[in-house]
Amino acid sequence: MSACGFSSQHHSPANAGSPQAGVFAPQASSTESARGHPAVTFTLDLEYHRDAAACASRVVANTLRILDFLESMQVRGTVFAVGRVARAQPALIRTAAAHGHEVACHSLDHRPIDQADESAFRADTATAKAMLEDIAGVAVVGFRAPVFSMTPRTPWAAGVLRDLGFHYSSSVMPAASPLYGDPMAPPHPFRWISGLVELPCPVARLGPLVFPFLGGIYLRYLPIQGLQALLRRRAGTGLWTYCHPYDVDAEEGLVRFAGAGRVASLLLSLNRRRTFERLRAVLADGAAPPLAERIAAGEFADAPDYVPGRAPDAGAR
Repeated sequence: MSACGFSSQHHSPANAGSPQAGVFAPQASSTESARGHPAVTFTLDLEYHRDAAACASRVVANTLRILDFLESMQVRGTVFAVGRVARAQPALIRTAAAHGHEVACHSLDHRPIDQADESAFRADTATAKAMLEDIAGVAVVGFRAPVFSMTPRTPWAAGVLRDLGFHYSSSVMPAASPLYGDPMAPPHPFRWISGLVELPCPVARLGPLVFPFLGGIYLRYLPIQGLQALLRRRAGTGLWTYCHPYDVDAEEGLVRFAGAGRVASLLLSLNRRRTFERLRAVLADGAAPPLAERIAAGEFADAPDYVPGRAPDAGAR
């Protein structure tokens, strides 16, 4: 057994030919957990949060800790991997796939969508998809935009993803955000005019505040009772939680994140010891399966259509 609880054969590239033979029994697609709140899929954004030379070993170690945690919970989830990270760490992708997790695409190099034109986005995403499929040995059907950067400024993105063979996207922040957000977007699953299903970032409403309560710093700072209360209040389906390898790295210390000020960097660097505790509270007694399995099971077959810049169809909000 390895230090993180996996036998060495699961880390070996020799097993890449059968990555779907995971160690977990399939999770039944369910919209409600045993605790009475909507079931939640675990998702991981596998990326370098700073220069690769400075953090690559930490990303690998902490991703393995997360996979070990999921194994202990008997939970399978979706790993959105950046293509260049996957190319640098192929054994990590194969390990995730071998344990029954879905491998999905998180762009080629973690560049926000609006920093490229349609042609460059198409080429880069096709490259990343092919790279991940070659490494994992499975079809890649899910996409998540870096920093939820699918907005009305990139109306062509959903069509490109559909053309490339993706079945769903998980790329929209349906709230105002200092980075990227579309407050007009439905907060529940919807369908782009291209036919691509969108599973937007789950948000909670407290008075005038709308925030992504199941991921990032919100997951780390909200009390467990608060998280569970917000889950019980959350109507609809399509819930997922998200984290990054750095979210569980309590030993890294203070990091200055690119594009973030001092306060934001401080918040992103603290409370990391609480991440597993909060994930356990959210996922216990009824985690939903990987997102691709929920799509394939038809859970979102009736998702309403949405055109950016227009009011969503009735029932979408």
